[in-house]
Amino acid sequence: MMKVKETINSLIAGVDGFSGRSYKVHVDFFRNSFTVFEWRNKDNILPFTNLENKSIGNIMDFKSEIYSMKIWEWEPSYRNEEGIILDGKYWSIRVNTKHKVYESEGIECFPPDWKRFCHAVEKLTGIPFR
Repeated sequence: MMKVKETINSLIAGVDGFSGRSYKVHVDFFRNSFTVFEWRNKDNILPFTNLENKSIGNIMDFKSEIYSMKIWEWEPSYRNEEGIILDGKYWSIRVNTKHKVYESEGIECFPPDWKRFCHAVEKLTGIPFR
């Protein structure tokens, strides 16, 4: 469990759609910057996100959301025990603090605040994160 006074230095999160689009975001709270990548399966003919009219959110607002969701308390792994999944969403999150790294991941199984987290990433980056 993370202490409230511990500072989050960075966050890396990814969503991989086995048959569709995939996204990765890296937020560096120390430098107050982020990078986001979008890629797709070669068979997916849908266009990439148009970034011309996208607005970018505030990193401090995003950080506040992260603290309120207590991502460091998420389980290390979220998975259904119903066999092999060949299609769906794989996601992962890595939170780096000064003293510890917290990681969580899953396949087609999500923590309670997952939709809220995705919305916060979308608000920050201006592109979909689903």
